[in-house]
Amino acid sequence: MKVAVIGSGLGGMLSAAILSEKGFEIDVFEKLPFIGGRFTNIEYKGFQLSTGALHMVPHGSRGPLAKLLRRAGAKVEIVDSKPAGEALYKGRRTEIRKKKFPLKSRLNFIKWCLKSRFREVKISEFENDLDDFSRGFLRAFLGWSLSITPDEAIFSKILPIYHQTVKCGGPGIPIGGCKSVIDALTEIVTSNDGRIRKRTGVKAIKPQDYGFSVYAGKDIKHYDIVISNIGHVETGKLLNNEYATHVEPSSGIKYSISLKEPFIGHTGVLFTFNTRRISGMNEVTNADPNLGKGHLLMAHQPVLTNNIRYEIAQGLKDLREILKGHEYEILAIQSYSDGWPVNRVKAGQDIGFETPYRNLYVVGDGAKGDDIEVEGIALGVERVIKRIEEMP
Repeated sequence: MKVAVIGSGLGGMLSAAILSEKGFEIDVFEKLPFIGGRFTNIEYKGFQLSTGALHMVPHGSRGPLAKLLRRAGAKVEIVDSKPAGEALYKGRRTEIRKKKFPLKSRLNFIKWCLKSRFREVKISEFENDLDDFSRGFLRAFLGWSLSITPDEAIFSKILPIYHQTVKCGGPGIPIGGCKSVIDALTEIVTSNDGRIRKRTGVKAIKPQDYGFSVYAGKDIKHYDIVISNIGHVETGKLLNNEYATHVEPSSGIKYSISLKEPFIGHTGVLFTFNTRRISGMNEVTNADPNLGKGHLLMAHQPVLTNNIRYEIAQGLKDLREILKGHEYEILAIQSYSDGWPVNRVKAGQDIGFETPYRNLYVVGDGAKGDDIEVEGIALGVERVIKRIEEMP
């Protein structure tokens, strides 16, 4: 069977690699001149910066993404972070462990779990029942991992992510950064005679009695299955059927920072409490020195207003205070603008992988499973693969 994959981001390349291993004929269409979308590297001033995602896998070698990479046969080394995380709280750093959270706050968590079974509960309601340390961690975790605040999150949507984190553990760093993952998947696709067509955007998808006509570049080709990695909204435009107009995009800002001396000093996340915007940071060169000629620090914040310049100014103020006394340079500030990049959906608002059309599926950020970012993308891809395997 012939499969068209639209977009070469992580979800698209995972799908293409696994299906190519199963004997499907694969064509990947990528509008940009490079493969990987928001999950690859760009070299700048001697550093390997990521195009969007952090050089970090939320659950390291134990999570859904690592398992799916092994299933695909992708040779990627992931270094599990030790410690998983620290908190920068009241000017001091402390490792995040269960015992750091007071018993009363842990009991309140159980109480709100029970309440969420009977009514919709906002995380902000739960937040009001917490001590200062637990409240700070909750805000930092949501901002770092999901680019949201407690006011934007529903308890029942976040609870499965919590369970996944408890089950799979903390983060890890892929050696070689995001690009190492994409390169491994690309090798699998091409070794199975799959084609990856860069600089070739898809103009339209037209459903037929069986399968789809895909208009890409100057060609029109027929495919049995279409997997879209550009999100529900953009997929609907290609179909001339905007079936998903209610999807709210996520929005965050990432800072790539060079340091002459290490700041974090380990491979885990440093969650920053009681800041204006910055929620957390990691220092990926502690796991892979080849990602930079110095020390590469990556910081992240959610976006709380519609004024992106104001949001960046708030983040930069935080960084000046956090990194006071350290010599550093801001290498890049990355965010979203005018709907680009595509396929980004606020946590808890994903609408699944299905579309109104049989054998046309969506993967990527807009169709995640119940987990953090790329781990959720892997779960979404796994569901699509299972559906295809069940085809008569």
